[in-house]
This record gives sequence, C-alpha cells and structure tokens, in this order.
Amino acid sequence: MRFGIRLTTIFLLLESAPALAWGLEGHQIVAAIAARELTPIARAEVSSLLGGEADVMMVLEASWADDIRHQRPQTQSWHYVNIELGSRGYVAARDCPDDNCVVAQIDHDASVLVDPRAPRQAKTQALLFLIHFVGDVHQPLHAADHNDRGGNEQKVRLGSKHLNLHEVWDQDVVTAMGYDSERIAGDIEAHLTPRQKAQIESGTPADWANESFMLAARVIYAALPASGSITLPPDYPRRENGVVREQLTKAGLRLAMMLNRIFG
Repeated sequence: MRFGIRLTTIFLLLESAPALAWGLEGHQIVAAIAARELTPIARAEVSSLLGGEADVMMVLEASWADDIRHQRPQTQSWHYVNIELGSRGYVAARDCPDDNCVVAQIDHDASVLVDPRAPRQAKTQALLFLIHFVGDVHQPLHAADHNDRGGNEQKVRLGSKHLNLHEVWDQDVVTAMGYDSERIAGDIEAHLTPRQKAQIESGTPADWANESFMLAARVIYAALPASGSITLPPDYPRRENGVVREQLTKAGLRLAMMLNRIFG
C-alpha cells in the first residue's frame, strides 16, 4: 500500500489500552487524509522533520502525543478544552487558563513551526503535537463538559459493555467505520468535491472548538435521558457515522491546510 498501515495488524496490541481522544484509529485516519492533501513543499518539510515519507510517518506518529502523556503529565490538559454546556462557546480567559488547552496549544505549535530560530528538535515535537491536537479538537467531547469531565464520568452501557460516554466517542464510533486507515481516508477523499474541501478548509482552532462544542451539545448530550441509567442502542456507533466521518474529514483537511500554510 502507498501509505498508512492496516490497523488490524496492531489493534490486538492496543485493544487493552485506555481510549484517548479519537483513539489510534481516528488519529490515523486524520493523518492519512492530511497527508494526501499536502503540497509538495509541505510534504518535503514534513518528511524531513519526521525522518521518513510524510504519508507513512504522519500515520505512524499520529498518536505520539498520547503515548507520552504518562511521562509528561503537564501535557494532559493540552488535548482538550472544557467548554461548559449552557455557555455560548469558547472564551479563552475562562476555558483556557495559562494556555493549558488544545486551542492554545495548536496555536503554539504552529508558531514554533514558523519560527526560523526554533531548533529542529523543537519543530519536530511541535509537528507531532500539531498532527495529534488538530484531531483532538474535532472530537466533540474534547470540547464540551457537562460536569462530567467531557463524558468520562457519564456511565453508559453499549451492548454487553459497560463504558463511559467519552470512551464510546473515542473508540466505538470510529471502529464502526473499520480498521483500515488507508481505505477509510481514500473513501472519504473520493467523495469530496473541490468546493466541499474549500468550505471545510477554513476557520481557526477556536472556531473548530466551538463547532465541536455545539455538536456535543446538540447531537450527543441532547439525545441522552436527563437522569437514570443510560443504555445506548446497539447500533449507536453506526448511527453516529455521519457525524464522525464529517469530523474526521474536517480534522484531516484542516491539518493539511495548516501545514501547507506553515511550510508554504
């Protein structure tokens, strides 16, 4: 295959790991979409910083930021932004104190990559974070909170599994699409028109956080009962396929947009 890796080859190694953000599958799909959209100049720069072909390395390193979370606990809050349901949207002073949220970190990583004085190692690290964080901000429950830590404290049942709501949106709604990042990214690309791409490739990290926040409020939380135990329909992951596909598509195209501008 030209790029990406078949997730079935490594899924068994990771199935017991805690779900983080989109999980491995989602982040690899985002990276695979973005890699397809790089300009030749951006592709060369990404390949140089990652030490291999961009198409391959972006997918392989898509979850690097999750892999280091335990070793670097100061990065934990960089993966999300807690915008409380009932608010009107993202407010930096309230939702991102000391720049400890995904919105500020995306901006920070972009600034490192455009800084001609930044050391090469710092640029490589910023690129790895950026690849991951642009995916994170498009996961709706990474941008919304209902006094439940973004769904982490909302217990649900899905089939025979007892999970929390965040886990379902990290993993189950994505794996319902399959385990082959190349195939999924290719299928998404094949159904996008130039006009659709142009409409998606816009906005700022704050805008993207607000989009995710509104999705969480109107699509995820609004569909849950107000109280009591929650049993999700067995086909819940597939029902949400449209939302998941749209968010992964946006993340991939917007990541490519940022990298093309940074290295242009």
